[in-house]
Amino acid sequence: MAGLNHELFLLLNAGAAPPAPVVLFAMLAAKVLIALVPLHIALVWCCGTRPMRFVALTGVLALLAALSVNALLGLIAYTPRPFLLGLGHTLIDHRPSASFPSNHATVFFIWAATLALCGLGRLALTFGGLGLLVAWSRVYLGVHFPADMVGAAVVAAFSAALSL
Repeated sequence: MAGLNHELFLLLNAGAAPPAPVVLFAMLAAKVLIALVPLHIALVWCCGTRPMRFVALTGVLALLAALSVNALLGLIAYTPRPFLLGLGHTLIDHRPSASFPSNHATVFFIWAATLALCGLGRLALTFGGLGLLVAWSRVYLGVHFPADMVGAAVVAAFSAALSL
């Protein structure tokens, strides 16, 4: 399984001389888009109806549960990041913490799953799509493996269902 994960990583990771516009786009996706989730939750809470506030509260509870699970998984099943293994190309700085699962992807997938479970399909698809973009960017930039993103999606789905 690790071999397949490494092969997929090498297919998605930036090459030795990646195009500057693609790198800039990936960096923006990897570092800036994450702010959209708490911003959207805050807007839903402040401007939404009582049922929408329930959605926001459910999302926050799911986030807390999922990030706790992620921290526990990082301790129990520590997976080094690709750059710690000398694999691929790393285009952004990152601390040498556990790779599995991705917290950035978890945040997006949690909010998408919460929105989907609450019947808000279009918003769920929007945030799910943004989550896939963030997942791609973190692999492309060399700080995560593809399996980290799959793990994030599983933890997110479980945590959103549990929180609801």
